[in-house]
Amino acid sequence: MKKKKKNKKKKKKESIKYKPFVLVGGIFHLIVYLLFDLTFYSESLFWGSLISSGLIIGIYLIYKMELLNPKSYKKLEGIKLKMFIFLVCFLTIFGVTAMLGNVVNGIILGVNYIGKNSERNKKEYKIEKIIQSKTGGRKRIRRNNPKVTLEKNGELISRILPEHFSLKKDYSEFKTIEFITNKGLLGFEIIENYELKK
Repeated sequence: MKKKKKNKKKKKKESIKYKPFVLVGGIFHLIVYLLFDLTFYSESLFWGSLISSGLIIGIYLIYKMELLNPKSYKKLEGIKLKMFIFLVCFLTIFGVTAMLGNVVNGIILGVNYIGKNSERNKKEYKIEKIIQSKTGGRKRIRRNNPKVTLEKNGELISRILPEHFSLKKDYSEFKTIEFITNKGLLGFEIIENYELKK
């Protein structure tokens, strides 16, 4: 009985250790959620930062939790043990990337936004397409907005506009979009306002 209680206490302590990781991951995901569509941020940099930070933190946790140690797994041997270790490590990296992968992106977007200047610039872009972007969930967090795809510096980028998607509006009529932007501290433009033009 004493051994079982000790094991339970150890498991509780270990779970408490990793709760800050979940909290930090949630904060940075929220920063990215709020600032990504307001910033002309490189999508290749976004995905690169997401994957690289997820891999680094995932590998650190695999090492820290001794997931590669065969002694951590009971009643498994040979190929089954190797397959199970591979699956556990893969799911750890995948889960960590999903939870903590936006740490670098959140830092970049946050610092860029905090240090934005007051000088406004106007620039017009040709619209490639506008589609409806819907997400599930509760009414308060559910999204139903127009998603515009445009070409900027030879790269196609998509941004979700803050307005509600209207079925009465013919979005195919709009040929260009004008953005009013501020320069961020790290050089990424921050969208202050926009206008769809026919």
